[in-house]
Amino acid sequence: MRFATKAIHVGDQPLEKVKPVITPIFQTSNYSLSDEVYKAFTQGKEREVWIYTRHNNPTRRAAEEKIAALEGGEDALVVASGMAALASVLLTYLRPGDHMVTSQHLYGGSLNLIKKLKENFSIKVSFASPNHPEGIIDASTSQTRLFFFESLSNPLLKPFFVEGVKDFARRRGIKIVVDNTFLSPYNFNPLNHGADIVIHSATKYLGGHSDLLAGAVVGSQEDVHRIWETYVALGPVADPLACFLLDRSLKTLHLRMERHNSNALQAAEFLEEHPGVEWVIYPFLPSYRHREYAKENFRGGGGMVTFKVKGGDEAGLRFMRRLKIVKEAASLGGVESLVSMPFNTSHYALSPEERAELGIEEGAVRLSVGVEDIEDILSDVDQALG
Repeated sequence: MRFATKAIHVGDQPLEKVKPVITPIFQTSNYSLSDEVYKAFTQGKEREVWIYTRHNNPTRRAAEEKIAALEGGEDALVVASGMAALASVLLTYLRPGDHMVTSQHLYGGSLNLIKKLKENFSIKVSFASPNHPEGIIDASTSQTRLFFFESLSNPLLKPFFVEGVKDFARRRGIKIVVDNTFLSPYNFNPLNHGADIVIHSATKYLGGHSDLLAGAVVGSQEDVHRIWETYVALGPVADPLACFLLDRSLKTLHLRMERHNSNALQAAEFLEEHPGVEWVIYPFLPSYRHREYAKENFRGGGGMVTFKVKGGDEAGLRFMRRLKIVKEAASLGGVESLVSMPFNTSHYALSPEERAELGIEEGAVRLSVGVEDIEDILSDVDQALG
C-alpha cells in the first residue's frame, strides 16, 4: 500500500477483537455491507442491521434499549431533540382533516408545533384539561386520531388522568401519547397506565447533565417502527456522541431522581412557608389539588417546583438575578439547580391574557431543583427572595 492508502486503512480494528465494558461511540456515518444486510434491507428489516447511521447506530441502539426497558416499552427510538420526537409522532398518526385532543397546559414549543400543524396541514385541534377525562372524551369526534398530554404539565404541574380515557381510546382506535419529561421513567410509567406512546425531551432528566440534546419515543414494536419510518424520512438524527452521553447518564437516573425528588419536596415545603411567596405547586405538598393521585401513582414528585413571587414579574426577575448558586436558564432536569420564568422563556409566545387564562400568573417562577446539598439551595433562594 502507498502513503494515502496506508493513512486511510492501516489501524482499523476488527470489532470481534475488541470487548469494551461499555458501548463505545460509533462515530461513523455508514457500515460495511454484506449479503445478509442486503437481504434484510429488501425484507424491510433495515433497523435490524447496520446500514447507515440515519437508520440505526450501535451507540444509539444501546440508549434506545435502555430507555425502552426503563419505561416498560417493547421498543424505543432516540432522535435529535424532544421536539423531533413529538414531530415524528404527530406526523406519523395525523393526516389532513384528522382531529386531536390536547391541552393548552403544555410546553410552549409543543403548543407552537401543534399550531403549525393546524395552520399548514389542516389538523383539527380541541383543548381539554388533562385531569378531566370527561372533558377529553366530550371533545372527541369521529375524526379524532390522537390524545396528547403531559404526564405532569409544564409549568403548572397538572397530572394527566390517562386511566380515565384509555378504555374510550381503545374502542375508538385513538392513540394516547404522553410526554413524560417532567416525571421521568423513574417516577412514572404512562405505558403501564394505558398510554400507547411515551415521548421525552431526553435533554432533561434522561441526560441530566445539561450537555446534550436528544429526544426519545417509547411504545410497542409496531408503533415505534411506524414512527421510525417517519423519522428516517425526516432525518432528525441524534449524534452518536450525544447518544453515548445519554446512555452513560441513564445509568445513574435512579440515583439522580431520588435526590431530585427529595430536594424538590424540601424546597417546595420551604417556599410554601416563605413570606415572599404567594403560592407553591408541587405534587406531594398537602396543598396540591391532586396529591392523593400523585401519592398512589408516582414514586416521587420530580424535581420541578412552580411558585409565585409576590410583586409580579419584575419581582420575579429581581429574585432570579440575585441568586448565586441557582442559575437562570431556560432548560431543566440537570444536576445543577436552574430557574426561569414562563413569561419570557417556555411560554413567551403567549400573550399576557393567554398566560393568565391558563393560570400562569405574573411572578410565576419555574424552579428545577438539582442534586446539590439542599441547605445550600434553600439558603440561596432565601437570600434572593429577601
